[in-house]
Amino acid sequence: MPIYDRFAPIYQRGPYVRFSQNLAESVLPEYLESLGFQPLDILDVACGEGSFAVAMAMRGFRVTGIDQSQRMIDLAGDRAAQADAEVCFSVEDMRDLPFNQEFDLVTCFFDSLNYLLTIRDLQDAFQGAFNALKPGGLFIFDINTVYGLAVDWMRERTYIQNEADDFIEVHRHEFDYENLVATVEITIFQRRGDLWERIDETHRERGYPIADLQFLLNETGFEIVDQFGNLSKRTEIQTTSPRAWFIVKKLA
Repeated sequence: MPIYDRFAPIYQRGPYVRFSQNLAESVLPEYLESLGFQPLDILDVACGEGSFAVAMAMRGFRVTGIDQSQRMIDLAGDRAAQADAEVCFSVEDMRDLPFNQEFDLVTCFFDSLNYLLTIRDLQDAFQGAFNALKPGGLFIFDINTVYGLAVDWMRERTYIQNEADDFIEVHRHEFDYENLVATVEITIFQRRGDLWERIDETHRERGYPIADLQFLLNETGFEIVDQFGNLSKRTEIQTTSPRAWFIVKKLA
């Protein structure tokens, strides 16, 4: 069974959605304004349960959201309907995007690109974003750094990520230094009437050196506009930055 299919309803009740909501409410609009960049059509890659896509649609943008998980897309559609927001959602693989020069802005947030475990897959995702953009369009994404996965994630290897009256979510972390891959074993105990059901998912994320990301982006044809360790504070990427943000442009 694909990851997130059973985890998705728990995911949307967790702290994860605050990341996307904060981006849409202030961080990204303020940054775009600082660039003087005014996109109209946005493609949100790996949109998850749709919190970012719906919030941006509510701000007046025309938004398309894609995700590999049908369950996540179902939840995103429900979120849009509840907010009376018009967003086009579909199930797609970020390594094989079916768009050609349709968008002013492509986004991919919350370390979704780390789930691509090979250079080839990452290249395909970059190429898909490039193809989807109109000339002059921007691709903005974040990605967990090697430091973030190998050090920050390992500070607490087993912990309770989230809990409520009807579920508890436990995370266990490991890191493969040879392949730069972090593994997160997620175990959820969910109440079903008088019984508890156990749900297990394994998530793997690969860290990529910053220089490798820069090289791949340039090889794809992007021009790097900005890169930050923290987008809201506009700080530079440091060796101890747990996350990196890239803003790259498809030249006209």
